[in-house]
Amino acid sequence: MYQGHRYIDSDAHILEPSNLWERYLDPKYKEFMPRHEVGYEGDGPSFFLEIDVCGNRMPNFGPAREMGASLPGLKEAYADFMERGFEPDAYRLLLDRTGIDHMVVYPTVGLYVTGVKGLSAEVAAAYRRAYNDWLYDFCSTAGPGVIGAGAVDLRDPEEAAREARRCIRELGFKAITINPEPVNDIPLHDPFYDPLWSQCQALGVPIGVHVGAGTANRQIGLEYFPDWWIGRPIAAFSMGCMLACLSFVAGGVLERHPELRVVFLESGAGWVPFWLDRMAAGIAGHARKVGLPGLSMHPKEYFNRQCFISADPDDPGIEEVERQLGAESIVTATDFGHVEGMGYIHALDDILALPRISDETKRQIMWDNPARLYGISD
Repeated sequence: MYQGHRYIDSDAHILEPSNLWERYLDPKYKEFMPRHEVGYEGDGPSFFLEIDVCGNRMPNFGPAREMGASLPGLKEAYADFMERGFEPDAYRLLLDRTGIDHMVVYPTVGLYVTGVKGLSAEVAAAYRRAYNDWLYDFCSTAGPGVIGAGAVDLRDPEEAAREARRCIRELGFKAITINPEPVNDIPLHDPFYDPLWSQCQALGVPIGVHVGAGTANRQIGLEYFPDWWIGRPIAAFSMGCMLACLSFVAGGVLERHPELRVVFLESGAGWVPFWLDRMAAGIAGHARKVGLPGLSMHPKEYFNRQCFISADPDDPGIEEVERQLGAESIVTATDFGHVEGMGYIHALDDILALPRISDETKRQIMWDNPARLYGISD
């Protein structure tokens, strides 16, 4: 608790150890074992992420090491956690220092490891099971303040549904996360994926839509910015969530699954009111009067009923979302663990300092909304 406020961080990250695959991947898939390194190094420090999956090296990670994906203050923000190797005790220290009550943790390497064209559904599912098993041990050691989001692959929705069920019922996770980029040329709104959406609806857990820029698969921004390591993630994260939202809302996923919850992560908040209106308006506005085929409600109604947007703690878009949609769909997140997340230390102060946002709304977005999203009761 911080200054009388409880806070749930809706999207923090773990940094997977390089020996994860040797320890947790089913030996049956040894010949497909990935290799990765992720972390911080040097006096800067600089953040690096290098992954090789079946001979496919993730593009554009070399520059992150060579050019220094570092910012002023990064060493001061993460030095103690670097010394602890971002192991579970580092997260206990973080919660003690910041007053954050719960952190829902999402992958780092896990955002990318199945983003390889030609990877079989069987092998991709094995990677996800290995990651989820490791995450269970990590969260168990870190304690009840650290909550896992289980990861599934989209190539085989039936298998994804089985893994989602295992993650929630056996491993105790509170969400299922997907990278929404296409892996099989089938858009997210196609009924092909309904087994996964139906299972998450039945389990009562949300889908956390989380992009990872720089995979070896097709991705928003790749064709426009193949070598621009700044432009590509900006495009991938925000536009990737916008396209996923288009499928879930206008594509009828939420119409078919009226109790499914979805949260769009690490993409800013301000696009939501515009994008929902544009779905209703069509290309030039005429559709506002006739509605979208196959939908019984306005896109804003689906979003308010079933969706959440994760904003930066100091995101000016929070005010616009509240004005046009209300505050019930807004949560916030620190992105702790990544370069962009070094503001975790003053995240709660940033929320409390938001202008033109009432104390009641701040309480909603700090605790009530994320508690409802993730089913957290304590």
